[in-house]
Amino acid sequence: MINEQEKRRIGQVLLQRGFISLEQLERALRHQKQGSERLGKLLIAEGLVSEQDLALGLTRQARLRHDDRKLKSARMLAGSTEKLRMDLEKQSLDLLKEWQQRVPRIPDREAGGERKKRDAALRQAMDFPRALAVAREAIETAKRKGDPGRLRRLLSVLKQVEKDLEAFRQAIAGASFHPVHEWVARWQFLQDCGKDIQRACV
Repeated sequence: MINEQEKRRIGQVLLQRGFISLEQLERALRHQKQGSERLGKLLIAEGLVSEQDLALGLTRQARLRHDDRKLKSARMLAGSTEKLRMDLEKQSLDLLKEWQQRVPRIPDREAGGERKKRDAALRQAMDFPRALAVAREAIETAKRKGDPGRLRRLLSVLKQVEKDLEAFRQAIAGASFHPVHEWVARWQFLQDCGKDIQRACV
């Protein structure tokens, strides 16, 4: 059975495109082993392919090699992007869980129900881990399609979000629960991060 690397060799490309037969390829390969001529030159010299046929075959071979490099690059990028995505997802869920446990213990200060507003802000902040879950599918799709460009964009956004999340964690570590409008504005940040990630996934 022909492996993927062999399929990219010029002889196999010419064979697959119908420019030569298997017998002609095998005969040319035997001649090639006896000397140092390139396979393409041998095939032209024997009148099996024209220069134009060879040029088309070489173009196809170059495209296949380019696609291989893109696929390998996408696989490597997908690994590092998914690792960062998983880490951010865990951090965000841990953070939200911690603060959701804190908020119910706070008594409402006014009839307006400040605690409910803080609860609502935390629920909205869940858009961030939800966006990270969507990103998992985008990473897998880009990996499967061999799209390193899309993965680089997503990785870049996730790295920026990682820095922003660290700054956010430090900012809220000593933050007051009051006034409620400041609390809501702070947690809006996570929802905005989720929007950034979703835009990068498109």
